[in-house]
Amino acid sequence: MYFKKSGLFVFAAFLLAGVNMQGQKSVTEFLEMGVGDAKIMSEAYLRPYGEMLGKSLNGGWYNSAGVHKLGGFDITFGINMAMVPAAGKNFDVNALGLSTGWTVENPNNSIAPTIAGEMSESQRPRMRYEGEYVLTMPDGTGFDKLPAPMAQVAVGLPFHSEVSIRFIPKTSLGDAGKFNLYGFGVKHSIKEYIPFLKHAPFMQSSVMMGYTNMGADVDVAAYSGGTNQSLDISSSAFTTRLLVGVNIPFLAVYTGMGYGSANSDFALKGDFGTAGTDPFTLGYTTKGFDFNAGLRLRFGFIALHGDYTFGDYSMVSAGIGINFR
Repeated sequence: MYFKKSGLFVFAAFLLAGVNMQGQKSVTEFLEMGVGDAKIMSEAYLRPYGEMLGKSLNGGWYNSAGVHKLGGFDITFGINMAMVPAAGKNFDVNALGLSTGWTVENPNNSIAPTIAGEMSESQRPRMRYEGEYVLTMPDGTGFDKLPAPMAQVAVGLPFHSEVSIRFIPKTSLGDAGKFNLYGFGVKHSIKEYIPFLKHAPFMQSSVMMGYTNMGADVDVAAYSGGTNQSLDISSSAFTTRLLVGVNIPFLAVYTGMGYGSANSDFALKGDFGTAGTDPFTLGYTTKGFDFNAGLRLRFGFIALHGDYTFGDYSMVSAGIGINFR
């Protein structure tokens, strides 16, 4: 993607919630390859963050396999931290299908870091067009985790069900732009339909589904000669789960198994001079089955929880909240 560190890394700092970004190298060289190839390169370079964003939005929906009693509730503040697998820290430039004329200076050195990876300049591929040197592939940040804070409320309803709501109104984050988030989920106990569980007081089982949508507008000082340049970020995530666990006084142990999907778009908007208006949108889709396991400790009305999700992008979730009934 073709914008200077004041653009890409404002976006990264926004997503990474104050992480000190190091080695902030410009990736503006990509447009020297033309808009089409710049999009291909940018999509590969930013892929781990695009995929982690959707993954993190699907986490943190529950901290027990049970449901609240009618009128019961919890208010929970937590964080989901997705992690990039080793394969997501680099990519093969030769496998991208760039336009004819583009070659890697050394055919045996075509592995470049993604934004989540890190590599010395001497190790990174150098790109040529029709034999002329154009650019050295940019370095990554070395930061392979994406923490996403979450706040939500869950309330018990009739018929052994509960509803959860996430909501952050459009909020200015200063130089990091504007951000908003909303989501809703439902959970229904199925213990009553399973004879051997129905008579086991400590056993819990339920099904749940949740949807989260996030949007952000980030101003970027990017391509010289352009105006009104911004990066628009949007992501939506959906998950459905079967939950099984044990609830005893002070302790809940739970596991969740199910399917999740997410779509995330990073769109360059505005006038980018010779690169045109609204040059491109990068789209990332993740989907598949995963499962997690965790526990919750209660101290009166205060509850602490933590769990680990196993999948292509593993994730740690932890939080604290007020829990009643």
